Amino acid sequence: MSRESLKLKFIDQRAALSLSFHGSESDDEIAERNIRRSRSGTGTMNAAALPSVSAGLPPALLAAQDTRTHVVVELYETEKSYVEALENLVKKYLQPLKSPENAGLLDAYLVDEIFYQVPAILNVHQVFLEQLRLRLEQWDLQQKVGDVFLEVFTKPTVMDTYMSFINNLKKAKETIKSAAASRPAFAKFLEARARDHKGKLSLDNLLIKPVQKFPSYKLLIQRLIKHTEQSHPDHKLLLEAQREIHDLLELINCTERESLEQEQQQQTLRELEQLIEGLSNLVSADRTFIRHEMVTMPSAQGAVKDRALFLFNDTLLITSVKKRTGTIKKPIPTYQCSIASQMEGNKYKLLMRISLGDLEIVKGKDENMRRLIHEVETLTEDVNTLTLISEQVAALHTQHLPLEELVREMLQSANRQLSERQNFDNQLCCMELTLNTSNVPENLTVIFANSEKRSNWEELINETKQKLYMYGPERPAPEFLSPVPIRKTRAGLQFTCAAPTLPPKGQPPDVWVCNSDGYVGQVCVLTLNPKPQVTSCNGVCNARIVCVACVPPAPALARQQTLDIPSTSSLNCSGNKPGISISDPDESCKNIRLDSSSSSEDEDDGSSTSENQDAQSERSQDSVRLHGVTAAGRATLTPNHSKSLSTPHTGQNIPIHPVMKSSSNPAVDKQAMGITSGTLSSPASRQSSEDNATNQPTMWLGTEDGFIHVYNCMDNIRIKKNKIKLQHSASVISIKYVEGQVFVSLGNGELVVYNRDIDGTWSERATLVVGGSSNPISAMLVVATRLWCSTQSYVKVINPHTLQEDDTFHVTTDTRPISHMAVSGTSLWMALNTTPQLRCYQTNTKELLAELSITAPVTKMLHGCDDIIRQHKAACLRVTALLAHRDTLWVGTSAGVLLTAPLHNSPNTRTGQFTVPQLTGVTYGHTGHVRFLTIVENPVPHKPTTKPSTSLKTKALSRRSTNAEKLQKQAENSQNNKETLVISGGDGYEDFRTSSMSEDAGREDSTNHLLFWRV
Repeated sequence: MSRESLKLKFIDQRAALSLSFHGSESDDEIAERNIRRSRSGTGTMNAAALPSVSAGLPPALLAAQDTRTHVVVELYETEKSYVEALENLVKKYLQPLKSPENAGLLDAYLVDEIFYQVPAILNVHQVFLEQLRLRLEQWDLQQKVGDVFLEVFTKPTVMDTYMSFINNLKKAKETIKSAAASRPAFAKFLEARARDHKGKLSLDNLLIKPVQKFPSYKLLIQRLIKHTEQSHPDHKLLLEAQREIHDLLELINCTERESLEQEQQQQTLRELEQLIEGLSNLVSADRTFIRHEMVTMPSAQGAVKDRALFLFNDTLLITSVKKRTGTIKKPIPTYQCSIASQMEGNKYKLLMRISLGDLEIVKGKDENMRRLIHEVETLTEDVNTLTLISEQVAALHTQHLPLEELVREMLQSANRQLSERQNFDNQLCCMELTLNTSNVPENLTVIFANSEKRSNWEELINETKQKLYMYGPERPAPEFLSPVPIRKTRAGLQFTCAAPTLPPKGQPPDVWVCNSDGYVGQVCVLTLNPKPQVTSCNGVCNARIVCVACVPPAPALARQQTLDIPSTSSLNCSGNKPGISISDPDESCKNIRLDSSSSSEDEDDGSSTSENQDAQSERSQDSVRLHGVTAAGRATLTPNHSKSLSTPHTGQNIPIHPVMKSSSNPAVDKQAMGITSGTLSSPASRQSSEDNATNQPTMWLGTEDGFIHVYNCMDNIRIKKNKIKLQHSASVISIKYVEGQVFVSLGNGELVVYNRDIDGTWSERATLVVGGSSNPISAMLVVATRLWCSTQSYVKVINPHTLQEDDTFHVTTDTRPISHMAVSGTSLWMALNTTPQLRCYQTNTKELLAELSITAPVTKMLHGCDDIIRQHKAACLRVTALLAHRDTLWVGTSAGVLLTAPLHNSPNTRTGQFTVPQLTGVTYGHTGHVRFLTIVENPVPHKPTTKPSTSLKTKALSRRSTNAEKLQKQAENSQNNKETLVISGGDGYEDFRTSSMSEDAGREDSTNHLLFWRV
């Protein structure tokens, strides 16, 4: 659309809006000029001139609307200029270079490399420009442009296109530079095109325009928001567009920074390759320079010579160092703080190039080192004290010669001892290295300037080696964030389990951390944003909490479909004392809903008196009588459509509450059933208030005394009572959510299955006998929609739909049960109870792939501990936690040491065999047992949260595609800014690098700690 046609569009009866823009004018100057023009009768926003549009509006608003129109037209003009620049790239450069007549100028693949994604970017902005043109053709005071931004720039393809372009930009510029230098005809072609351009811009300057475009969008949208009233239909759209453009701009800037950092690293490698004589093939995309240091090393002849160390993420270089003579030609650094500027004045020659995988640091006796440091410190203090005493003695007026001689002798003795110890201090500056590059290991001694540098380098090399082995040079290692102490509200509280909640969309989850001292079960709610901190710690029961699981809400379709649930009549149960059958006239009262009623008065906070306990027992007995069966009379339920894993008991048919339909007779609170003061609440009164609560994610807490306490995830457990309390005859060991059902393993070998009724409420589907009281289900794991249950030394695979046993395999002849299981791909990892062994099985063939011991890596991490402590931890060493995530196995141990191992789920491409991983100790751990490992996805806060509402982005996308839901999901996944955290809970906190040297060692042994890693 031409400027002239735009002018005609805005002409009214008295004046025309000038479309010439003054780039040097501010928004306020433009607004002031428009107000003057409207007062003089020459502005388009004069109320008399446009009575049908602006009659009755205040002058200030008219001026603001006029400025808004100017900004929109400016947006159109700048977009038109940008599209012309992109068209120039395509029509004047790309297409001619691809034409047959210019085939000799540049190879076709180089042309594609230079103009990568430029045509795609042009297509995006041609669409955007056309949309703006259509809006301007129909312009009025209520017209919108924010939705145009949302339609175009929230598509994931747009973001991917720009990211690909920016990542390729540096390569494109290098290609242009090298091609112009080696091909004179191509250089002349570029010069001719630059002369023909109206702005005389070169190809490099044109290629940078896409990077510069989004900052101008941001500024123009800010101006539009400033001059758009909040009541205007475009205001909310512009705010949403501002957020989207801001996010996209941040992503572009982040990509640019990463590209710049990568270029700086590559430039550093090139400079080092030039500075070090004899060095070649150093530059690699995966290699990064870390640090260099001037040291000395003894030679074979006994002389000590100057050397330099250069540490990379996969290599260590050792070079000779000599002073330069004559005039020094300083290289021009590409970046500030160039490595070349730090190394000027010396000549370096490569002596050794060592792979970090072949390098080992020989550990000295840390106890001797610690004692030597302590002696030097005390002798230094003694020398200072004796010097002061000598000065004071010399000031005495009485006869003091004997005292003066005594002090002098003591001072001389202290100085002599200090000198001897300081000579020994040279040993602290030495680092012994072993190279395993040949059949005979080679030993090297490196002497640093002081013991602190030696210690820092030792730590740096060890960490770099661990990252290299675990994740390779191209994969980031887990980043340790911080320890979080959890102060005990009762003596003896220890972590037992933890699980993250399922938060509303876009909000961070909480983590429920369970503690117990054997008498009280406590839940600490941990928030992650802005930093991990405990918001509440409250007792919830008078028993040990053994397990916790988050159960998602019912799917939307579940309420509209008829589920395959066994009828009540098909579930038989019997008992010695059948009790009293209660017939409920209100059928809807049979379903227990998760309400949100406050019950602070009846709160079971873990510190209840005996009276409260009696009342609780009475409520349990009442609810048992309501079910018509006592806890003593039990029956095993079998689904009527599947082959039973257990032997069914037949007996009298008794009406059972649908939420429990169980021989285990869970006790359900009257309040949870809607029973208050002996009367039943009206279904209508409960329906509206409970529907939302029923369809919320819940936390299921299993206790040692056989109860399951169910809470809504969003409830404040300090003031909210559990919504359902389910009682069983044996302790709850594990809870798993699988395929819309909850599976609960009990200490008597039973597996209780809960599923949802049509209205979303929970009922018991069946009870399966999988093991026995001597061999209960010790661990459960979901593997490819199947539930894997370990009982003693067997693993049983259960189909959650049919409740049939699909498979069983024997793990070991050892009588000790399986304690932990984790799966990664087709590899099933498990640990046996009270043993330091790990086993790996193939999930399809059940073949034993590997067997690992945790003893060696744990002992290596404990080398700095006291001998007695180390021996004690080694004697009772076992696996206490197991987690597999993103091709990494995490192992928690009874020694407090955390181990990790890289997992290779596919066979080795060369040998075809399973790659046995190597366990490596993590620097940070616990003083005592690792009690649990869990993982949580945490959204990273990068902008203020807004009130939840229907996404304007979704509305915009729905107008562009019939598959808007899929497109929206792709966009959100592409822009999803989340971090994955691994959390370990255990007794105390330990830094195994400095635990033996630290004065604070052991100070926090009794405090429970949570440790956080970003992975």
